[in-house]
Amino acid sequence: MDAVAIYHNYCSVCHGDKGDGKSRATGSLSTLPRDFTSEASKRELSRERIALAIAHGRPGTAMTGWKTQLSEADIQRLADHVYTRYVQGQGGTPAAAAAISGTRAHGGREADSKGDAKAAAPAPGSTSVQVDMTAGLPNGLKGDSKRGGAFYLANCATCHGARGDGAGPRAYFINPKPRNFLEPAWRATFNRVALYAAVSEGRLASEMPAWKQVATPQQIADVSEYVFQTFIRATPATAAAKP
Repeated sequence: MDAVAIYHNYCSVCHGDKGDGKSRATGSLSTLPRDFTSEASKRELSRERIALAIAHGRPGTAMTGWKTQLSEADIQRLADHVYTRYVQGQGGTPAAAAAISGTRAHGGREADSKGDAKAAAPAPGSTSVQVDMTAGLPNGLKGDSKRGGAFYLANCATCHGARGDGAGPRAYFINPKPRNFLEPAWRATFNRVALYAAVSEGRLASEMPAWKQVATPQQIADVSEYVFQTFIRATPATAAAKP
């Protein structure tokens, strides 16, 4: 797979299409994604360090290891792309722009005339898919939706609601309001990767805790799979009909 497509499908949901750490998922994470374009990144990051982070993740952050889902060749190509395009700021090539454009068929954004993917978030009410919704859970985890449903009803429904609409019994007292998974913008954005990161890391300035402190990675995978299957990928009518 082309490195640009790999970055778009696996990395841009947190690090942003421009590598600056600005994405729709950023507000859901307690540790902010790395801004590859910052002066600190230019001082601290080498191509080798980037490759290691991609393969093994970064402890204490939402960055998980991808060695179980990406080949060594893909990891090396991705590290080259991140280091060259974002850290060194050398920009994309016409071939890279074409590759981004080609990802539209797989849930990607359209490339503009300069080869940069359009980073605008989907407008509220938009149902166009903006990320790779086929991406699996990190670290090779496989979620069990049935177990995840039990976890969700016991721990999450009081805020997010049994129907995933953000209207749980505690929602009235919470500000900012709990996430409504049925909103088209979130249904177009929250793939398994983003859900796992949000559950694991919590959300800054909100009552959404970092569940990694009390739940196992498998439990987080299970509830992420349940939310994905039940609210994100189900039809709106089906999701709204959940008890």
